[in-house]
Amino acid sequence: MPIIDMKKVYILGHQQERQKVFNLLHQKGIMELLDVKSGDAWKDFKALLEPEKTPEELYQIDSYRSDIRFCLDFLQRHFPIRKNMVEQFTGSKLDLTDEEFSSYVKSFDQVESVHQACREAEEKLVSIRNEETQSYNLIEDLKPWASMDLPLEEVEDGKWTMMDLFIVPLDNYSLLLEALSESFSEYFLDEVFTDDKNVYFFFSALSEKKQEIGELFRNKAVTRASFPDVKGTPSDIIDSLNKKLESLQQEKSRVLNDVEKLLVHRPLLMACYDYMDNEYEKHQSVDNLARTDNSFLIEGWVPVPVLNDLETMINEHTETASMATRDPGPQEQVPVLLHNKGLAEPYEVVTKLYSTPKKNELDPTPFMAPFFFLYFGICLSDAGYGILLGLLALYLYRKLTLGESGRQLLKLLILGGISAFAFGILLGGYFGDLIALPPLLFNPLEEPMTMLIAALGIGLFQVYFGMGIQAYRNVKDGKILDAIYDQGFWFIFLNGLILWVAGVVFGQWIALTGAIGLILSQGRSQRSLLLKFFSGLLSLYNVTQYLSDVLSYSRLFALGLASVVIGMVVNSVGELAAGSIIGYVILVVILVIGHFFNMIISTLSSYVHTSRLQYLEFFNKFFEGGGRSFKPFRIKNNYIDIVETDK
Repeated sequence: MPIIDMKKVYILGHQQERQKVFNLLHQKGIMELLDVKSGDAWKDFKALLEPEKTPEELYQIDSYRSDIRFCLDFLQRHFPIRKNMVEQFTGSKLDLTDEEFSSYVKSFDQVESVHQACREAEEKLVSIRNEETQSYNLIEDLKPWASMDLPLEEVEDGKWTMMDLFIVPLDNYSLLLEALSESFSEYFLDEVFTDDKNVYFFFSALSEKKQEIGELFRNKAVTRASFPDVKGTPSDIIDSLNKKLESLQQEKSRVLNDVEKLLVHRPLLMACYDYMDNEYEKHQSVDNLARTDNSFLIEGWVPVPVLNDLETMINEHTETASMATRDPGPQEQVPVLLHNKGLAEPYEVVTKLYSTPKKNELDPTPFMAPFFFLYFGICLSDAGYGILLGLLALYLYRKLTLGESGRQLLKLLILGGISAFAFGILLGGYFGDLIALPPLLFNPLEEPMTMLIAALGIGLFQVYFGMGIQAYRNVKDGKILDAIYDQGFWFIFLNGLILWVAGVVFGQWIALTGAIGLILSQGRSQRSLLLKFFSGLLSLYNVTQYLSDVLSYSRLFALGLASVVIGMVVNSVGELAAGSIIGYVILVVILVIGHFFNMIISTLSSYVHTSRLQYLEFFNKFFEGGGRSFKPFRIKNNYIDIVETDK
């Protein structure tokens, strides 16, 4: 079965063996832990057990984890691990053997000194950055006044005169001069600098006029330029600040050199973080337990195929723990674990991106897999691209350490390459038209209508297939009449319309029979006869949805032509450069880059649009989704991968 059956499992044992049981479950990774207090059984256990308290060690572990994460983020910020294009897509981790990992964990006491060094370096860098920001801001503020020879500390009010530096918008400058001339006879204004927005000027006048001048300046949007705690002329201060910036840059380089020396500890930090992260999860999961003074109780879900393995493990490694199981209750939210075999298994990644099936629902993966394989090949439809895609995906599959979804995706691309190779031979696509070999079936460029009709025919078959799956579900659930009403009559009606359009004489009568059946059955949930009739009549409008679904498969025709045509354009552009030795070199470069780019874009389009056909045109006929994926309590590594060594 693609959906694995689950059992509710209870593990009861002595408190002294609690940690051992947790470690076993964590290493095995086959049980999804549940909060005992939220389960149906808690009402039976409540009188005997009490909730487990959060271990005190959890807070210390979380502190360690936060410190290590700070160090890793700090090092990554200043000395990032560079990833190639493949690693950016798939992710990359540090490969360690069990011995190396254990060695790093045993050296955990070094983490504190590394953390302290990182904290001190961060504080120094923050201080340097703040001083740099202040210096740059002050330099920008002083630049307009750089030509002024008067020291800034001397720009202050005297006993008889006022003086200061001011800034006025350029549009108000002439108005300011005019207002000053009209209102005051004794003042001094020296324009220091002008840019496209403001005028910067030195102004001095009698102290007794300060209040009147201030009112005038406010009316003309004049602002005061203030430079407290600085001495010297603006140009001297700027020179001093530039020297300070050079000194700060040197200090920053010294700090970063010290930080670079800490990179040798990055593997230690990665290993210890993953260790502490898993320890944190184990200790946090204790909240899910119930206990007495001497015993503990664990509740969770376990896949049926591994129940015996779990029971054997518990019996062999513990002295007091025992395990009990039961079937899920009708209202329980059972997690779902997909387990397709063979060629259908890679296509689980497509289903999971859409939704997880419910526990009593059919897994659509095995039904969708053949269509996905077929459509991917039609969209790419180039034998050359198929070979390259398959070999590239196979290389990455063997080279990279990936999770389950990553492995499934690469397997899907390997199968997609095989499908594209097959359809390339059938339709005559070999790097566009680079290799002139005749197609085994037909050339879609010469017979586009044949290609379009074939795409629509395949789409109609898949729509019918989806209806058939839903009819099967209804019959299996004992809803035979629903299968007749909701799928049978639609099948009759749609086929009648097709025969009618094709010119078959009795096609209209078949369509009429199906329409009558739909009118009489689709409003059956309504109460009054009138509502039943009109609901059934309006249901015929859904024929547009079926028509839209089938027409959506024309994208197979469009994408299949697009990949071939773009390949032909690449070949034509390359031929323009041929004719000399340099020209042939350019030709090769154009062909390699152009076809590789076309293969990547066409592969992406093939995946996206083939997935869309499954999600919108196929799944909506029988698949609801909304289930919850099985999430076992197991080791999770963020930074490292444990690799096996040959002994």
